[in-house]
Amino acid sequence: MDEFVSWLWEVEFWHWWALGVLLIGIEVFAASTLLLWPAISAFVLGGILLVDPNFDWRFQLLLFAVLAIGSSIGWQMWLRKHPTATDHPMLNTRGRSYVGRRVTLVEGLDNGRGRIRIDDTWWQAAVEDGATLKPGGVIEVADTDGATLIVRPVPTA
Repeated sequence: MDEFVSWLWEVEFWHWWALGVLLIGIEVFAASTLLLWPAISAFVLGGILLVDPNFDWRFQLLLFAVLAIGSSIGWQMWLRKHPTATDHPMLNTRGRSYVGRRVTLVEGLDNGRGRIRIDDTWWQAAVEDGATLKPGGVIEVADTDGATLIVRPVPTA
């Protein structure tokens, strides 16, 4: 067992910095912030080892784990409290962008289910109250349920 962990006694600051660079390199291709905080933790630990080269490897691993997990959880908590502002809030929720839109039925909705056409796309649709709707009627998108649009008939004037 001593041979297995003997190399850990010789860990230097640049080993941690190399790990940080490796994690940042992987992060570039992952396009998330999953590995960013462990990478920053590795850089911090490398800085600590630069100041105190006799820092025990067991405490290094413990401190790395605590820093990586703590900073990752802290970042997620901070993001929940401070969501990213965007000028396209419905960008990845295409169905939600149709809420409030009115369309004329091309096909009827039998027993409250069927499909509707919005622009050049056919969508699965369900009527709020499960009613049967005839072709030619006007409906309004009220909500979404996954990829299904929840619709309601618009009363004719």
